[in-house]
Amino acid sequence: MAGRAEQAAGTQRLNNLLACVQLARGLGLIRTGRHTDAYHALRRMFDPTDPAFHESERYHALAPLVEAARNACLDDDVRPIVADMARLAVATQAPTLLVHLGYAEAVLAADEDAEPLYRAALARDLTRWPWHRARLELAYGSWLRRQRRMTESRIPLRAAHTTLELIGADTWAQQAAIELRAAGERPTTAAPALHDVLSPQELQVARLAATGLSNREIGERPYLSPRTIGSILYRMFPKLNITSRGQLAARLGRDAVTD
Repeated sequence: MAGRAEQAAGTQRLNNLLACVQLARGLGLIRTGRHTDAYHALRRMFDPTDPAFHESERYHALAPLVEAARNACLDDDVRPIVADMARLAVATQAPTLLVHLGYAEAVLAADEDAEPLYRAALARDLTRWPWHRARLELAYGSWLRRQRRMTESRIPLRAAHTTLELIGADTWAQQAAIELRAAGERPTTAAPALHDVLSPQELQVARLAATGLSNREIGERPYLSPRTIGSILYRMFPKLNITSRGQLAARLGRDAVTD
């Protein structure tokens, strides 16, 4: 798919598209364990002479770049990039860059410097970045385990495993499960409570949809348009780890549907 997108761009310098292609390619390679290839794919986004370079899209690639570099033993190669991005962050204060930089600096830090950096990165408001927060918790929990602080390591590892399973990031969820077992705990896969996952409006729409009502019929009750109902359902499915309306009733349970 990435290759087809590049072909569609042709010889045009569509930097934004080409940067997004490299980000998707890099994440796909990380997911399959090809960390060296992932690193070189993502590194293109940070090279001003490369067609895939983009001033702001590269912010989204910094944490995956460092993740790939760490697994490919390319720490020394990636450090100058992180230093450049740190200088840029001082000038721009771009939230996405600051979030990714927090991960990068913590992961690359020496053991004696790492913990305050992890804590500072996790202290940010990461509500908009659940996948990023989970990967940060996974990295921190793994670091704690390597320091033989087993009991402490289980707290961020549990949180990471729960979130990663919920959003379907299976490769990272498996890593969290492996780390939890190494820390002496078998992870559970119990589904979180609905009120912890869905907003009141989402829960109301889910219950109505589970009874078989159409988007138009649902919209007549909370006075929302069918388009809005469709959008709410689209956002809701990943939260519930389902892919269709037909799975709603089973996921909510009979009591939730008939309330």
